[in-house]
Formats: sequence, structure tokens, C-alpha cells
Amino acid sequence: MDLVLKTERLVLRPLTVQDVDQVWPYQSNPELAEYQSYSAHKTKEETIKWLKQLKDEQELGKNITWGIFMNDQLCGVLSLITILRKHRALTYDRAELAYWLGPEFQGKGIMTEAGKRVIKFAFNQFSLHKLIVAHHEGNSGSENLIKRLGFKFSHEEKEEFMKSDKWVNCLHYELLVSDYLKNSLSND
Repeated sequence: MDLVLKTERLVLRPLTVQDVDQVWPYQSNPELAEYQSYSAHKTKEETIKWLKQLKDEQELGKNITWGIFMNDQLCGVLSLITILRKHRALTYDRAELAYWLGPEFQGKGIMTEAGKRVIKFAFNQFSLHKLIVAHHEGNSGSENLIKRLGFKFSHEEKEEFMKSDKWVNCLHYELLVSDYLKNSLSND
């Protein structure tokens, strides 16, 4: 399956170890890491290890992580994580959307454009039934993006996890393939 995705301005492709010099400045940025599941990387070797882990997880069918490139410059990352196809007799065909965008690229519609392309891939080529996404309470930028992408609020989870010695509340959203297709047809 071809994992290189294109839009009018962007190329999304799986990250590799060769991207470390573009990825490292972002992965080591504490402000970007604040709303992420990771802590800011302390060394470039930590970023290399992460990039290798992404490749391994992709090969196992667990995650797909794309670098978002505009004019060959990395702008951010967009992933389908925790891909779940089946568990015993149950079919799920779902994944979670995860992302970050470099501060200098925010507010330019880049993540909306990339998100729409990954959602199209997830439902049309990757045959998912549902996408889920969540954001930390108070992260209005993420909340606005999620709504622009067509997700519907499902629930709030109080003190879902601890990060930096603080319990974090999260708001959860979902998008079903049927709602995506309905919205796609009405936007054509």
C-alpha cells in the first residue's frame, strides 16, 4: 500500500531515521511536548530511537506516522495510532488520530489540509470504520481542528492520565465512516 499522500501544498510520507535533523528540533521542544504523550527529547539519539520505533510499529500494523512536508520542509507529524482491527470475535477497524505542528506553521491551515487527507486515506484506502481523537482540556487549538475535521464530541474523561505530576482531563471525539461519507457527498 502506498503510504505517500499528497495534497495541493503538502506531501505526507512515513518518517525515517534520515529525517532526524528535521524532526529533532521539534521533538526536543518542551512547548510542543506539553500536549503530547511524550516528554521532550533530551538527545538526538532519543529521536533516532523514536523514529526506529515508528518504523517497527508500522511494520506490525500498530501505527502509521507521516511527516507533513511543505517544500521539502517538515511542518509536523500526523499519525494513525493504536490501530485495532480485531479482538477475538470482535471487529473494530478503528484508529486514533494524533498530531503536532511546528509553532511557525500553525494558523496556516496545514494541519486541516493534512488531516483531511489522512482521514480520506483511513476510510477509503485503509478501510477503517471509525477514527477517534482526544485533546487535553483547555487545548482550544486542537479542539478547533478536531471540529473542522468533522469529529463529533463523545465524552469527557476526568483525570484520564498523569503527565508532569498533574492529572489531565481529556475530551474525546469520534468520526464514523458513514458520517464521513455523508459529509463528503454533501461537500461535492
